[in-house]
Amino acid sequence: MVKPTLSKWYGPRDLADCIIDSEKSDAEVAQALDYSTQTISNWKKGKGQPSVGDVREIITLFGGADEERILYVQKVVRTKKADQAGLEFDPRFNAILLQKGERHYNYIFTWEPDTIPGPFQTDAFHYKVLQPLEETSDEVAEFGHEFKQRRARMLELRGTPFQSQTVIGESALLWLRELEAGDRREQLELLREWNARPNFELRIMAKPHTLRGHFVLFLPEGSPTAGPGFVFTEIRDRTTCIEEPERVKLYTEPIEPNWHRATPLEEYLDAERERLA
Repeated sequence: MVKPTLSKWYGPRDLADCIIDSEKSDAEVAQALDYSTQTISNWKKGKGQPSVGDVREIITLFGGADEERILYVQKVVRTKKADQAGLEFDPRFNAILLQKGERHYNYIFTWEPDTIPGPFQTDAFHYKVLQPLEETSDEVAEFGHEFKQRRARMLELRGTPFQSQTVIGESALLWLRELEAGDRREQLELLREWNARPNFELRIMAKPHTLRGHFVLFLPEGSPTAGPGFVFTEIRDRTTCIEEPERVKLYTEPIEPNWHRATPLEEYLDAERERLA
């Protein structure tokens, strides 16, 4: 059986999520669209394919009429029919895949050398540190904040067991100097809260390492709803989702030795309490 590419996995997966989140049965969706229940079930499994019009109707009726969501699933339908890739260089689509990976993959490894990972940021860190630094408008900053909040809520609500390992570079904590003492404490407490959750473990990298630039690795690890393993990376002018197995392996191999080089979050914060106060 040929494994789907990320984009081909995303289309039916997002339609399935849309229907699941609406709490409607396949039969109710089928009745609303005048299709058979089996057709809806097949679409959710990636068997057969809805038209671009069907995509719009499903997401309009059951997914809050999210126009961005409609357009990206429609793009997947069109590129699949034309047997084209088409979306791998779209930075917004890659960010959406990042979010989708956080929902469905059973192993997530995040390496963030220079800043606090998005879902673990406080409002103060986002608006008082990142927005002035990146010189973004209020509109862009709000869009980014809402995206991070959606990712955080989804991670909080995941019900099935999974493993999320996060390593944050020590230099990222130096950014907290830009915050007032109360805001610093709030950010550190939020990191502690995430670290205390089941399925999550955070560490701080204060030693030489071989992880290099920022990336997030997603492996299915038995998840029935995940697609192929992939890596989300980001550089100055683009984001990329890497799914070629030989390249994914290059990101997987250094994780274990570097994970052991990193210091568990609580141990690090206890040792550096005065410096971070």
